[in-house]
Amino acid sequence: MGRAYRLNGNEYSAVYFLDHFTHAAVLRAMDGFGMIQDLDVLRLAETAFDSAFRGGCPVDDSATKALVEALRETGAAEPAGIPRHKLATGEGWLITPPEITAALAAYQRAPHDERAAAVARIDDWDGWIDFLHIAGDFAGMRSH
Repeated sequence: MGRAYRLNGNEYSAVYFLDHFTHAAVLRAMDGFGMIQDLDVLRLAETAFDSAFRGGCPVDDSATKALVEALRETGAAEPAGIPRHKLATGEGWLITPPEITAALAAYQRAPHDERAAAVARIDDWDGWIDFLHIAGDFAGMRSH
């Protein structure tokens, strides 16, 4: 088991896979560098619900699907990193370029020796950071 991240776009986009243990190590390191943002997921769900249902009634027949997709794409107005819930589960969350850019900025602010320690400790760290750069320059990525 592990987690796959696909560049946002289509099913033929590049995929980056992290095995279970490496994914856990990457998330711990990202958290330590301040690359992860905690959001109120229930508030995000309310916002997505309000956009798909007006007055408690579906806007149209595809409102439920739209609700799920709106929730997957919702994030902070001004991201400070990648929302934790988007990294914690493989539910097809859209991790947006602004979220990725904010996470990479937090990483760049970390002292060089701390960044070097992450590279030494986590085999896939450099590849992961490279993939984040690509996803940030692309249309983001989705967790699967």
